[in-house]
Amino acid sequence: MSIIKIGSRKSQLAIKQTEAVIKKLKEHFPNDTFEIVGISTKGDRQLDKSLQSFGGKGVFIKEIETALLSGEIDMAVHSAKDMPTEICNGLTISAALLRDDRSDVLVHFGDTELSDIKIIGTGSARRQSQAEKLFPNAVFKPIRGNIGTRLEKVKNGEYDAVIMARAAINRLAVSDVKIENLGDNFICAAGQGILAIETVVGKADKYAQAINDKVAMTELKCERAFLQYTGGGCHAPCGASAEFNGKEIKMCTFFKENDKEIYLEMFGNDPILLGKKMAEITLDKIKE
Repeated sequence: MSIIKIGSRKSQLAIKQTEAVIKKLKEHFPNDTFEIVGISTKGDRQLDKSLQSFGGKGVFIKEIETALLSGEIDMAVHSAKDMPTEICNGLTISAALLRDDRSDVLVHFGDTELSDIKIIGTGSARRQSQAEKLFPNAVFKPIRGNIGTRLEKVKNGEYDAVIMARAAINRLAVSDVKIENLGDNFICAAGQGILAIETVVGKADKYAQAINDKVAMTELKCERAFLQYTGGGCHAPCGASAEFNGKEIKMCTFFKENDKEIYLEMFGNDPILLGKKMAEITLDKIKE
């Protein structure tokens, strides 16, 4: 019997997600013990600043990666969309779990009609850029904090609504809200809806391989390649959504720079090559 320590952020959502991973691991390794190690990250502690102002997505994983490299933990669970394109040397994304709903949704409370929504909270440039076309008369204000904190700010009237990942709503079983779909053309963040397992290269491989979903991993590789080669992420409005049917990948992307928006849809077989090709076309179109 082995004891495997799994690193996680301390938020309610992060712990729920890690518990879901452990449940999956126990199906394959019933005799092993899996322990959650809660780790406080800079992104969780500094809620008074935008992510863009102090490091972008990496602020949610740096301390966890340090714990991996030191041997304090054996594996880490991340929301894949929170991972920067460059992770620490010696570490790898060794598994991706079956993808949850990847869509973004507008969340508000029952006594607010869509026509009354004037102030929308989001800390994402990608979400704001796309939502401005759907809600041209709304004002968009930055918002930080965990799911409960953001919903409380809507409930107390500081915001009329907030844009969130439907996967987060699903995982926390939030039920006392109204959820509005933003449409199929609203492109999600790379990795949205996917839980990613990060490990030291060559370690904990049997655990990662047992729970890896090949479809989700293929989609994640494709989306992250687009993110990497465009240089998008926290600082540039950038979205990528790949769908792999087992044979072919369909990818839809969104990128905005200098008030120029580029939407693309392409098909391919190699996730890295497709993501890279779409990034190159996007950057060429930006320069036109």
